[in-house]
Amino acid sequence: MMWLIDTVDKTVFYPTGYNKINNNKGVTALNMDFTGLQPEHVYRTVFIKEVGLRPKCVFTAQADSAVKDFDFLVGSCALMNTDFSRFVFPGFSASIFEVMRRKKSDFMLWLGDTMYYLGKQYRSYDNMFERNLKVRNYFPVLQLFLAQQPNYAIWDDHDYGWNDADRNFPLKDTALKIFKGFWPNTYNTEDTFRNTCFTCRYYDAEFFMTDDRWYRDPEGDTAGSYFGPKQVAWLKDKLSSSNATFKFICSGSQVLNDSYYGESYAKYSKERNELLDYIANNNIKGVIFLSGDKHFAEMSKRDWKGYPMYDFTSSPLTSPVIKLRTSGFVNTYSVPGTLLYRKNFGKISISGEPNNRVCRMEIFGKGGDKKWEYVLNANDLQRK
Repeated sequence: MMWLIDTVDKTVFYPTGYNKINNNKGVTALNMDFTGLQPEHVYRTVFIKEVGLRPKCVFTAQADSAVKDFDFLVGSCALMNTDFSRFVFPGFSASIFEVMRRKKSDFMLWLGDTMYYLGKQYRSYDNMFERNLKVRNYFPVLQLFLAQQPNYAIWDDHDYGWNDADRNFPLKDTALKIFKGFWPNTYNTEDTFRNTCFTCRYYDAEFFMTDDRWYRDPEGDTAGSYFGPKQVAWLKDKLSSSNATFKFICSGSQVLNDSYYGESYAKYSKERNELLDYIANNNIKGVIFLSGDKHFAEMSKRDWKGYPMYDFTSSPLTSPVIKLRTSGFVNTYSVPGTLLYRKNFGKISISGEPNNRVCRMEIFGKGGDKKWEYVLNANDLQRK
């Protein structure tokens, strides 16, 4: 257990609620809720007893303001081996997280494949728990990064089940319990809404964190479900009711790309097109897609019924890079100069006056060198 100390007025905050999961060895993954924190106050954690590395965790509560300049990091596909195979296969180095930590952003968005189940690790509750625990414990640099800032995550196939797993994955309920136990997001609490989707807000930006696995049909039918009818209805409702300047829709796979290379929303074109139609027809302003999965970085731009849409893809963090070797798989909507075959992470900065907000999207290599940037004005993200 732990508590928080307000470094400004020294007030102590104790948990107002908690959730936990355990493995068969009695190890606990514990999530705690704290309420009543004061805007812009800085808080640090105090642990009751020894809990391993105990990285320094200090954070600042959001200011009591509707608009403020801020920035955040994005990334996906974090393969990290914890046994002897790390010397042979990719995933040996987690040094990119130290580079990211030095960026000192306000928070991090994990866009799927937050870690990888390998071999038999997705075949039981205890194996899944052990895999998540080992990844967290084995890499101190990852622990330090996670403690640096708030983290919000969606899953994709590799932290859900086997490669390309869909709604038919037999241990999906087990995977859901494990993921929620290790990633304390603000999940939808409806009993009939069992998946990992949720929303969160940071000043005038809102994030729609989707689940592309729970309802996903097997590939082969373009009229099949990707997010599924219930989640699509939820997403439409949340988008329509949001007054955020920027509305970031986070997906495990690319959205605008029509290529059938790998996994893509395009393979479920009926559902995808209906969602894009809804955004354009209702002129839901400020929409930007954030995606991972592809093992390369890229910006996609596509006009949809007069609405300029963008998909910012950042992948991989530590997994191997995958190069496109067949011309038929090329993304025709890729912005020239943005396709990057390097391990990378993204940084997004929101700034400007209330009626002239700007979104700067940057891609950095694993050493921290900037590869490219793309700037959008919120006033341009609407139907013409």
